[in-house]
Amino acid sequence: MHMSRARFRWAAVLAGMAVLAPAVPARAGGPAGEYLLTLAPQHGPASTWRLWCDPDGGTLDAASQACDQLAAADGEVARIPARPGPCTLEYAPVRVTADGAWHGRPRHFARTFPNRCVAVRETGGILFGE
Repeated sequence: MHMSRARFRWAAVLAGMAVLAPAVPARAGGPAGEYLLTLAPQHGPASTWRLWCDPDGGTLDAASQACDQLAAADGEVARIPARPGPCTLEYAPVRVTADGAWHGRPRHFARTFPNRCVAVRETGGILFGE
């Protein structure tokens, strides 16, 4: 069977595209980010929220704003800039944790702060409520 040069070129182009197509990262069916957020005071009950990004949702009231902050920080809570503002000097330790994944990469953040206000502000003011 004889193939014209034009058809041969198109066949070569299509074959090349088929080889390259798997190299392009495809978005798996799930969200870009998934987190379990916990704020645990030294005395008293802990608060827990679930957060999904892209599509934004979960049990956190400000999911869209939280996802915007995480997107700017590549999913790393420690890279979210602090939200300026005053806090009392009260000593009532709280531990915050964020466990999850961002674009398939595991993410973990855990830190103890002197009080809830400091914890909220130091983590950008949204993730752990205010």
